[in-house]
Amino acid sequence: MRHMFGGTTSDYAMEQVGNQLLLRPGVSGTVWDAVTGGTQLTDLTDTSGLPITVVVAASDGSVAFYGPDDVTTVYVDFGLGRRYAMVASDIAAIVSARVAGVAAAAADDASAKAAMAEASAISAAAGSAAALYLPNAITTVDSIISVATPVAPVYFAHRGGGMVRPEHTLVAYRAAAAMRYPLEISVNVDASGQLWCLHDPTVDRTTDRTGNLNGYTTEEVGQQIQTNSRSLLGAGWAEQRLVPLRQVLDEFLGKVPILLEPKANDAVVPCQQLLDASYPHAPRSVIWKCHIGTLSLPWAKARGYRTWVYLDSGTSDATMDAKDADVDYWGVNTTFTDTRISQVVARGKPVFAWAVYRRSQVARLTGLGVVGIMASDPRYVSTSAPMRTASRWDLQIKEPGCTPTIDYDPDYALQFAPSPDVGWVSIPAVPFQSVGLGTYCPVAAGAGGYRLSFDMKFKVLPGTSTLHSGIYFGKQSDDPYRFSQSNATGGYHLVMRANGQMQLNKHTAGVTSGTTMGSAIATTAPTADGVMSFQVDVTPTTVEVRRTDGTGWTTGALADTTYRGGYFGLSNGSITDVATRPYWRNLVVTQL
Repeated sequence: MRHMFGGTTSDYAMEQVGNQLLLRPGVSGTVWDAVTGGTQLTDLTDTSGLPITVVVAASDGSVAFYGPDDVTTVYVDFGLGRRYAMVASDIAAIVSARVAGVAAAAADDASAKAAMAEASAISAAAGSAAALYLPNAITTVDSIISVATPVAPVYFAHRGGGMVRPEHTLVAYRAAAAMRYPLEISVNVDASGQLWCLHDPTVDRTTDRTGNLNGYTTEEVGQQIQTNSRSLLGAGWAEQRLVPLRQVLDEFLGKVPILLEPKANDAVVPCQQLLDASYPHAPRSVIWKCHIGTLSLPWAKARGYRTWVYLDSGTSDATMDAKDADVDYWGVNTTFTDTRISQVVARGKPVFAWAVYRRSQVARLTGLGVVGIMASDPRYVSTSAPMRTASRWDLQIKEPGCTPTIDYDPDYALQFAPSPDVGWVSIPAVPFQSVGLGTYCPVAAGAGGYRLSFDMKFKVLPGTSTLHSGIYFGKQSDDPYRFSQSNATGGYHLVMRANGQMQLNKHTAGVTSGTTMGSAIATTAPTADGVMSFQVDVTPTTVEVRRTDGTGWTTGALADTTYRGGYFGLSNGSITDVATRPYWRNLVVTQL
């Protein structure tokens, strides 16, 4: 019987130039029965069974043909200075033993000849056995996606976990990979042709430089460009160098699956060439990520890559139908409506959603049938327990589960005060803005409930005495809370006004205004930069708020059991001038 040669992701016509293997599409080759000399084999057929006497590499460089009856090893000469050994690809059970014999025979034969012939023969044998010599994927794409369900989704580290670590940096990738999260990686290309892990075509948003990445040389990027992540993640972070894609693939390929996307058009071909030439096993553990408008899907599918294609909110079903045959997984944004996400899920292919940074988003998406969660804070959203009970804001490092109204935006992120106010935090956005403190949530209450203790101050007093701020608590979910807005879940809101009036409000889901519980408590009016201290006690049957930097300032234990959820956060309340926003420090959660 005839055996199949080639047809796998490792079988391409390539020429070794220096230390690189370059594809040679369209090149013709003769087939022989020996490394050197021997007899040419002409009794061949193409993959459809038509007789041929020579083999021709396809337009992408791939090689596939059937040899003579019962022949399992051949040597192909593309006129590139050596013959390449090929072992029949349809007898996988004996490939390893046969390749070892071929390599040994080639080495023995070469040892009796000139040094140049020796190197050529060994290189040919090794090149043909690339599938055995190159690193194999330990963790494959299929091993994680095939078992993903809405009940047990797969979590990807979006930009390496860009809401808790500098995005697309080695420190981010290493932290995510250490926790076994697959990596989502975007790349762009510099002026020298080097691919760097970077989401935007420009370096403006995420680094200390400006302009297009392709306006910088490799040396300039490597030596002169660093991240500017402190405005988003805190001054405690050391700024990071950008990292080349090749370094990331060398370190992580096969260890965790990688979702890879060349972002700008000029990065697509260099990315494809790098994968073809240096990482022939990449399809086992790399998902080719692209927009619905891409032209790169045929290239990816021809090489065996799984593909994740993300949509726009207005993408039509007809557009999806046209690409469906080349798509393995669909991508939806968290901003899509429930109806649209359900429609995409109903097409029957796994659906991944981006970018997720709240547990409440996970609940919504998986409830709609999504099985892949592309998370900018993967550890937080993939777990359901608090990580700590006391703040360390003096370290000036953003905590997991710190959820502003808008993600990836320094204007809404929790801000760490500089000296002399180290340890204090604030929200630099108004009006009605808040930040959830998910790292402490859901609160682990004791038999008697729990207590929240904290300090608060106004560095600059609000111009209107009735303006207020405080904290919200008791929410069942980490969905956003905004004062005077309609919120998805209800809870309580401690209000501290600039005139010293303290009160406890109750907010019902879907209702914009709150209801005051008990009566407002008159306390000493805050002073500029003056520290106020508070305690909130939540028992199984009551809620009580105290200001503890004075005497007798308490609402008393108010009988109410409406909200016993474990999520809370900081609120700018009704403050309208960012200069008069509140600051908080020394948060402690205590079981009662």
